[in-house]
Amino acid sequence: MDISNLRRNAKLAGFSKLLGTPSSNFVLLAKETDGTSGRKVFIDQNLAAKFSELAGGEKGEAKVNSDRLLRQLYQLRAVAAGGTAFSNMQNAFEHMHIFGDLKVVYKVVQSSGSSEPSGVYVTDIDYARFVGGREPGFYEVEYDAERRSWVTDRDSQLSSVYTKNAAINGLSDDISHAGNSVLPSMVEAAYGNREGINAIRNEGFTLFYNPQCLKYKNMQWYTPEQKKTNSKHAAAMLGNGILNAQRRGQSVQWTIHGNGASLFGEAIERLKGQNLDKHEVIFLSTPDEAHLGKIMGRVRAAGMKLHEDALKVHEDDWSGALNRTIRAGAIANEVAKFGEEHVTQAEVIRSQGKASLLASAGWIKFAAQLGATSLFKYNTLRNMVAVNAEITDAAVNPHFHPFKDKHQFAAHAKAATGGRVNSVFFSEIVKKIRGR
Repeated sequence: MDISNLRRNAKLAGFSKLLGTPSSNFVLLAKETDGTSGRKVFIDQNLAAKFSELAGGEKGEAKVNSDRLLRQLYQLRAVAAGGTAFSNMQNAFEHMHIFGDLKVVYKVVQSSGSSEPSGVYVTDIDYARFVGGREPGFYEVEYDAERRSWVTDRDSQLSSVYTKNAAINGLSDDISHAGNSVLPSMVEAAYGNREGINAIRNEGFTLFYNPQCLKYKNMQWYTPEQKKTNSKHAAAMLGNGILNAQRRGQSVQWTIHGNGASLFGEAIERLKGQNLDKHEVIFLSTPDEAHLGKIMGRVRAAGMKLHEDALKVHEDDWSGALNRTIRAGAIANEVAKFGEEHVTQAEVIRSQGKASLLASAGWIKFAAQLGATSLFKYNTLRNMVAVNAEITDAAVNPHFHPFKDKHQFAAHAKAATGGRVNSVFFSEIVKKIRGR
């Protein structure tokens, strides 16, 4: 579509008044956004075709959709860059809003020091493929036996842990994904061999929800939930809940997934000097942002118990490459200090660290050569890409399956996708590339 057609579509869609030079890409969104009430809102005229596509339908329906989408965009006059916005971690001027089913990416230009008029500049629009989560805190997760599924009570926060099992999430889409889909199988795999899985399901478990940064178009975004409460506040909430359970004599078995280890480590550091011997922990799929050796030291200093496995990670999950290689010796040393019963596991961790270091050295050497397929099997490559891309579909990402070996995960992926592992994987990769 040429520029004249784009401009004509822009006018028909409600965009008007081309600003700046004839080569300028931005037009005023509508007369309602001319700055009379709130900020001026401009939009890239090249989005006209996309806007028309989003409105869709026949003439009558398209008009309704067009009006609805415009009303959603009008809200930027008041809320742009506010507390309900997603904010680009790499660019302080770029933000994103979710209005119902509409996703809007924009930049805010201030009046001083800019050749462009001050206002909000919309650079992308699309249907939203994600939603906000919930604020950090303790939430109850229960098992619905009739539906054979887990359900998170998202509407009421707890002040502490009141169940034997508790968990902190890492990578997840939102609180429901974390509580209902990601963590139940991990909790059951970690502690189900003690009193049985039914005991866990009968009581449920407590989730401390750890909001995740959103990854969109290869950039990380602070979510509205994260902006409301920073990591120090979340760590204080978690620490208070841990201490409260200790003082009530509540024994707690913690399952800590992914970057939840960073938050847990910070919470324990804040409680330095307190006895927390009612708590036991296991770390799963810990990424490099959490220095697992240092966190293990804090856990031991607090008198906490360590699960007999100490930590678990799938062999194709390299999100914690340093924890698996260079840091493995220090981690093993810390594990051994928990007592005689952990010495063997410490040696396993040390041995696995050496093997992983040799494997990574082999990859570096191979990177300068041709014929990658002769070294890696396709499934291994696919698994590693899924981890690196932070795909949140547990059917194809081994980051969510630290207790499974390669064969068990392959069987799981086949069953969970109905034998369509490759198509599901590529579909998820395409979504990531498109930023959906």
